[in-house]
Amino acid sequence: MKNLVVLVSFLFVYSFGYSQILSDVDYVAPFHDGLAAVKKSNQWAFINEDGEKVIDFRNDIVMTSNKDYSDAYPLFNDDRCLIRRLVKGVYYYGYINSLGEEIIKPQYLNATKFKNGHAIIIKFAKNVMGNNGVLGKQVVTYKLEEYVIDISGSLIKYLDNARNSLPSKIKNNTPPSFYSKFITARLIAVKTKNNKWNIYKF
Repeated sequence: MKNLVVLVSFLFVYSFGYSQILSDVDYVAPFHDGLAAVKKSNQWAFINEDGEKVIDFRNDIVMTSNKDYSDAYPLFNDDRCLIRRLVKGVYYYGYINSLGEEIIKPQYLNATKFKNGHAIIIKFAKNVMGNNGVLGKQVVTYKLEEYVIDISGSLIKYLDNARNSLPSKIKNNTPPSFYSKFITARLIAVKTKNNKWNIYKF
């Protein structure tokens, strides 16, 4: 009887002291902003520092690189994480918050992770040049434009490096490259058409 009590006590302590939270995950990322990404198959979820799953597994979360680690994985910065959505063969990028809520809907052709409350995005600018009377269609041109945005998605700074592009040239697995980069929290370097750099403060 005494041995049975000891065994039951041991099982009770073991089951409550070493409870398993998640099983069979393929990857566990480091914590950022109090959350860590975990991967299962082709989906990602997020856990908090108590191991609780706060964002369920989903397939729209975007991996980003981190200079301190060789692997790319999803992460939160400034309570924002990148997501993407496929629309007519093109991926558009946006952001969720730490509750999994879509804060900035996917609308950008490319986007960086947030840092110091700002991110860089690339979007199409459509310019109507006129009308073709024979075909009954508008004559339009498209340019890729880069902006600095804040965590609400408001455009903060236009980056003077627009370049011509066609929607049909954008591939779903190769978003357009950035011509701009943050060099401090409020300074940004912008690559010009002659491969020089301009520095702006915003």
